[in-house]
Amino acid sequence: MNKQKRLFFAVNLPDEVKREIGQKLLEEIPRDKWRKVKEENCHITMRFLGYLPREAIVELEEKASALENFDCFKAELNGVGHFRNRVLWVGTGIGTEELKLLSKKLCSALNIQEERFHAHVTLARNRGSRASETNALIERLRKKEFRRSITVGSIELMESILHTAGPEYKTVFSVKLRAQQ
Repeated sequence: MNKQKRLFFAVNLPDEVKREIGQKLLEEIPRDKWRKVKEENCHITMRFLGYLPREAIVELEEKASALENFDCFKAELNGVGHFRNRVLWVGTGIGTEELKLLSKKLCSALNIQEERFHAHVTLARNRGSRASETNALIERLRKKEFRRSITVGSIELMESILHTAGPEYKTVFSVKLRAQQ
């Protein structure tokens, strides 16, 4: 039995938002050119940790509890883009600065060097789309004018279990953010 777990912190999306991403965006992405994220796996990655021993989870939970003093906030998912023709994503509008600050506070609590953070929900990874095809796809997706508001009320430590059919994500623990007064 593997004693290591592949872990990351994320803001999970409500099921109805995941369904809407699936129906409005994922359905439009050609399967032959892109490896699509499963609808149920849509989330905003706050920090990927990699493989860690099971024993590290207790310490991660203790350190992440510092985020309980961070206020809940509204964020908006909107806009479609890509990272160097490799990853398609939905970005954020309202709430972007709060997500950046939450990421910074998380890294600080975990004593991890802060990296560049770009709040987004990954839609698909390239497996053969040329840049011109990607740009045409982005234009089609932008015409859908996807815009959805969410409340960021918690951050979760997730385990990523790799399978040939794609990863399976399980919540290890959740840290609730402070309810606004």
